[in-house]
Amino acid sequence: MFKYAKSMSLLGGIDMYSLGKRYGKEVSPKGRKVYFLNRNGYAMELEQARKLFKEGQVLTVKEIYVGRSSSEVEFVEYPLKKFNTVMFADCTEEGEACQNESIQSVL
Repeated sequence: MFKYAKSMSLLGGIDMYSLGKRYGKEVSPKGRKVYFLNRNGYAMELEQARKLFKEGQVLTVKEIYVGRSSSEVEFVEYPLKKFNTVMFADCTEEGEACQNESIQSVL
């Protein structure tokens, strides 16, 4: 069972409706660490993500694309594939070290 984990921050992602401006701050999110929650999102999106990720798996953000009603994240480990941001949480939000390949302390 999950301890509550807030979905990943969208700060610094590309605002898709503002001609390439960054959302909330001008610093790119590249290199930020997040982990797979194994919940949230549409059923089909979650099913596809479960084929690639294990619950708690840590991933490195390449870019975030912020839309009006949904946002997507692309990972360094999976270039050119985008995933719904609500399926991931920031490692630093809960104080996890994020040096490991998965986060067990929040699962």
